[in-house]
Amino acid sequence: MGRNFSKLALALVILAVAFIASPGQVGTDSVGMAAGRVYASPGGVSASWERGGGTNGLIIYSLASHPGSPRVYAGLWGDGVYRSPSGSNSWSLTSLMAPLQIASLAIDPANPANVVYAGAKGDGIFRSANGGDSWGDETTGLAGEEVWSLAVTSTADPIYAYAGAGLGWPFYADIYISINGTNWNLAGGTGIGTEKFYALVVDPQDSRTVYVGTKEKGVHRTADGGISWTPRGLDTKTVRALALHPDNSEIIYAGTESYGIFKSTDGGDSWSLSGLGGRGVFAIAINPRNPEFIYAGTLGDGVWASHDGGHNWHEMPGLTGDAARVYSLSLFTPAAEDDCQVLYAGTTDGVWARTVTSFYTLYLPLVHKG
Repeated sequence: MGRNFSKLALALVILAVAFIASPGQVGTDSVGMAAGRVYASPGGVSASWERGGGTNGLIIYSLASHPGSPRVYAGLWGDGVYRSPSGSNSWSLTSLMAPLQIASLAIDPANPANVVYAGAKGDGIFRSANGGDSWGDETTGLAGEEVWSLAVTSTADPIYAYAGAGLGWPFYADIYISINGTNWNLAGGTGIGTEKFYALVVDPQDSRTVYVGTKEKGVHRTADGGISWTPRGLDTKTVRALALHPDNSEIIYAGTESYGIFKSTDGGDSWSLSGLGGRGVFAIAINPRNPEFIYAGTLGDGVWASHDGGHNWHEMPGLTGDAARVYSLSLFTPAAEDDCQVLYAGTTDGVWARTVTSFYTLYLPLVHKG
C-alpha cells in the first residue's frame, strides 16, 4: 500500500510538472522537478535530454553504471575514460587518457564502488581498483588485442569475467575468460569465424552461459564457459547489441547493424523483428525494475523506447545531428526503489542524459498557451 501510494504521489507530481513546465510538448518518462530532489547536485539531469558537461564533440563509444557504484563511466574513442558522479551528468577525465580508444567497459558487481574494467582497441584490458583514480602502468591482459566486449559475471563461479577480443582483420576473434580479473585465458570462439564480438551478455544465474553478438555471424551461445559455441540465429547479420531479460534469460533482445531490433523468447531458437526495421541499433538497455520498459540507441535516429516488451516503439525526442548517432546506453538505477532513474546515451557528440521512471509513462496531448 505504501509503495503504491508513493508511486501515485510521484506520478501526480510528474503530471503537474509536465503541464506547467513543458507546454506544447508530449512528455515521455518525464519526472521533471521530482528528479531535482533526488539528484540535487551540480550537473544533475532533467526530464529532457541534456548534454554532459565536458563532453561536447567527444565520441562516446561505451558506457557503464551500477546501482552500487558512486560513478558512471564513459569510454571515449581516442580520449580514454571519463567518469561522472552516478545520477548526475558532469564529466571529468580519469587517468586513462588519449589516445586510447575504449570499446568496452564493465563494472564488477561484487565490488561496484571500486573495480572497473576498460577494453581498448589494440591495447588490451585495463583495470582500476579505486574507481578510476588509477589504472596501473600496463594492461592487465590481452596486450595488443582489440577488446570489443567485456562482461564481469554476477555469480563469479566458476568464471569471473569474459572478453571478446582479437587482432582485427584478417584474423578471427576469440573469447577469453578470467577467474580473477587479472589473468586471461583463451576459451574458444575462433570457430565462429567472426572478426569481432561486438556484444557479450552472461546469464545472471549461470556464469558458464553466454551469448555473443558477432560481425556478420549473428548470435552464438555457449553453455560451458566458452569452450564450445552453437549458432542461435540471425545468421549473417551483424549484431551490435544484446540484452537479456533480468528475470527470464530465455528472453533476448538483439540490435543489428541495419535491420532493427529483434526479440527471442526461447533462448534464440527463433527470432522476430521487434521494431525499428531498417535502422542500425547499436545499444539496448532493459529497465531492471520493469523489464517491459526497453530503450534502444540507433545510429542516426536517436533513442527509442518501448513500454510493452518491444511490441511498440516511440522516439524519445531531443537528440539531433551528431547526438542522434548513439553508440551506447546505460541506465543508472539507484538502490532506493522509488527513486528516479537516469538514462545515459553515448553519442558522437558527447554524453546525453535524462531522467526516466520504471512505472509511469506520460502521453499528453499538445497543450498551447492562449
